[in-house]
Amino acid sequence: MPDQTPEAPDTKRKGGPRQGRSEVVFHTYPKLIFAWPIIVAGFLLGALSLISWVDQEVLAWIWAVTLVVTFLAVGIDQNRNATAIWIAIVAVLWLLGIWLRDAKGITVFGDLFRFFADLDPVYPRPLSFAISIFITVPYAIIFAWVHCKDKWRFTQNAFEHRTWGKVDWSAARTTETVRCSYPDLLEAVLCLAGDLVIYDASGSKVIRRICHVPLLPLVRRRIAGTLPPTTVTDLPFEEAQIDGGAHDAATGA
Repeated sequence: MPDQTPEAPDTKRKGGPRQGRSEVVFHTYPKLIFAWPIIVAGFLLGALSLISWVDQEVLAWIWAVTLVVTFLAVGIDQNRNATAIWIAIVAVLWLLGIWLRDAKGITVFGDLFRFFADLDPVYPRPLSFAISIFITVPYAIIFAWVHCKDKWRFTQNAFEHRTWGKVDWSAARTTETVRCSYPDLLEAVLCLAGDLVIYDASGSKVIRRICHVPLLPLVRRRIAGTLPPTTVTDLPFEEAQIDGGAHDAATGA
């Protein structure tokens, strides 16, 4: 007689019940983490410059733009609102230049473009290669240092920060809100990086802000799996939010 015992649900099957993560471990980094485009550009563009048909001037401008973007990402915090203001200013100046050209015969942007075009820069392969090597050394040291000194561990019961294997800060998992904030647009573009902000149960008091977390959307998704059944709410660019809540609210039941 065939066995009529119902099969246990397959937790590995796509669409079936899944086990939540027991913990999430991630690290925070200093701002040097955003210098990776300079390292990559030095090695990649250096290799391309050896090809005869590649335009050296184009490589020079790519390297220059990479330096500027990286310096801005490391040096300043440019949030969404500030970025929108700068875009609006550039758009107004561009329209003003078009008006001056058509109405007054003054070619402001044309003269500016010709000025940069006449510079005729040549890609400095030895210099860019040396800079990439010089930055790679502290970059590797920081990676090793961070994995020993700035380790964060989120579980279903607690939030912990570990330094040299010891817990130097912890909070019980009574807080119900973790917000993901993106204070710098360039950091978000270069490394998907942002801040994790831990709030108390009321959601009004900040307990801890964890800055410069790379790949924050992935970390956010993993953290949501460690919390009790949750409602995950997407907020505007400045903040995304992970709230503890009822399973019914999450599933729409």
